[in-house]
Amino acid sequence: MVISSTRFGSRHGTFWQQVRNSVRRHGLPLTLWLGCDIIAVQFVTTVARVVLWITGRPADLATLPTLTALRGARFLKTANINDAATLAAVSEYSPDLIVVMNFDQILGRQLIEKPRLGVLNVHPALLPELRGPCPVIWALMQGRAMSGASIHIIEDETIDSGRILAQAEVAIDGSQSVARINAALFLAGARNLGAAISALRANPTAGSVQDSSRASYLGFPTREEMVAFRRAGLRLCRLSDLFHLLAAASGLGSWRS
Repeated sequence: MVISSTRFGSRHGTFWQQVRNSVRRHGLPLTLWLGCDIIAVQFVTTVARVVLWITGRPADLATLPTLTALRGARFLKTANINDAATLAAVSEYSPDLIVVMNFDQILGRQLIEKPRLGVLNVHPALLPELRGPCPVIWALMQGRAMSGASIHIIEDETIDSGRILAQAEVAIDGSQSVARINAALFLAGARNLGAAISALRANPTAGSVQDSSRASYLGFPTREEMVAFRRAGLRLCRLSDLFHLLAAASGLGSWRS
């Protein structure tokens, strides 16, 4: 079963209400970036469909619903991961494990306790530093040369704080966009998932407790911080990233390169 988050029209407000509030707090560039999965996927999917029809090539990239269908799994979108309907849907599968990746809702206690082995989260930073929703942005703003991916257990509703099962370091620099770095970090995390799951299956108490003295949490940057981000020559996304995504979805390249 695959669950995707949809926030519009929920308790967080309508699409336009959320856009307006986000622009006021974080500025237009970050607002567009946060919504790029909606805009970019629709654009790329439409263009790629035409290119694939012409070339007959197999695509190296597909949408989440498409990948789910190919594997015969159920796809569910929810505005509230903790509501009764979603919890009931998860319970139907009596899951052994839940894996969370790039998900913008906080899992509640009822959901956390459902899987037999537990809940794992793939976070694009080297925890306990840079907890929060935008770690790559902050890593670049702080001039870090090294980041990475952490796979940790979600033990409660505290964000990014559970025992760490695996970590992978990835070199970064300001010439790379947030989009490109995010992709590299999540890929590094995905490659370590197998080892993390094996460790958890062998020992339910596996993992290293995070050092709270080194922990840092940073939320969404403000408008002013995003202005400083751009003035430093840093970018959320570059046009080349869109072409790279389009090429992979059209069977003309690989998204891993």
